[in-house]
Amino acid sequence: MTNQMPDSNCSCCRLLRLPLLLVSLIVVVGCNRSESSAPKNPAPAKVPNPVKEETLAAVTLTPEAEARLGITTVPAALKPVARSRSYGAEVLVPLRHDRTNGANSSAGGESIFSLFPALTPTEMIKVSEMQVEADGQIAAAEVQSEAAQISLRRAQSLLAEKAASARAVDDAKAHVALAEAAMKTAQKRRQLLGAPIFQAVQGRTIWVRVPVYAGSMQEIDSAAPARIRSLGTTTNQSIITAKPLALPISSSGGSAMVDLFYEAENPGNSIRPGQRVTAEIPLRGQEQSLVLPASVLIYDMHGGTWVYEKTAPHGFTRRRVQVRSMQGDQVAVDGSVRPGAEIVTAGVAELFGTEMGFAK
Repeated sequence: MTNQMPDSNCSCCRLLRLPLLLVSLIVVVGCNRSESSAPKNPAPAKVPNPVKEETLAAVTLTPEAEARLGITTVPAALKPVARSRSYGAEVLVPLRHDRTNGANSSAGGESIFSLFPALTPTEMIKVSEMQVEADGQIAAAEVQSEAAQISLRRAQSLLAEKAASARAVDDAKAHVALAEAAMKTAQKRRQLLGAPIFQAVQGRTIWVRVPVYAGSMQEIDSAAPARIRSLGTTTNQSIITAKPLALPISSSGGSAMVDLFYEAENPGNSIRPGQRVTAEIPLRGQEQSLVLPASVLIYDMHGGTWVYEKTAPHGFTRRRVQVRSMQGDQVAVDGSVRPGAEIVTAGVAELFGTEMGFAK
């Protein structure tokens, strides 16, 4: 009996394949429906009417208003400026002899605090106690020296009257030498403890400790003076020039920071020991920067720094800038201002008042 293969074109085979095609079609349609019906994730933020910052800070004046405000402009110019970098710093008490601090003669000369100048308040109290004790040792040594001198004069007088031996005079001289040696030792020990704490705090000289990253030492011009100002100062007011101190570089154990020290006169005690300040440290070399008169700057309530640029006839736009450094009446800035832009230098406050609505 011969086996025959079924004809694929026969009606029975076509009927058998039909359910398989229907199942496949249903699966495909179902997958497409599930994908299209999946909800989309909402956008994280929606700004219906985005507005650029400069469009909110534009002022247009009439010719008469511009003339009445006395507005003048200067072109922003690229100039080479000295490089500098600002660091957080701390004001210290200079515990060494300084005539301006009123230190007494017993504390004359340099002290160990020229090598280790940073002191906490607790350490200052301990140093004060050590200074008092050292002053007492000097006073006791002075009394012993005077007593030894009296004994020597008495022995010499008795020897002249042949009432004492030469050995007694020699013994008196030895006591005088010992007393003088004790006096010098007490004075040297007191000298190491520096100027009296209270007088040093009340003095006109301060030291400033500036921690910097050790890897930045190649950039820093350590021989140039630094500019010290209180935190939050935004102008040249209250800026003190401090000269570098030739002290050994110190650092905290295991830290990559090293300390630089500067000394400054502090007339009127405007900066006090323990106060945190900003130190602008000069760097080596120069760089190109936009330089403008300091009078162009305006500060908002949050401390932001702005200038007004003349962008159209009688039209002015407030531009945000960042102050890089200030030298006298000139300021180096970064920001959206381009070289050649006309920047308002007179009438800045009037423009700001007009923009904010508290001036007419």
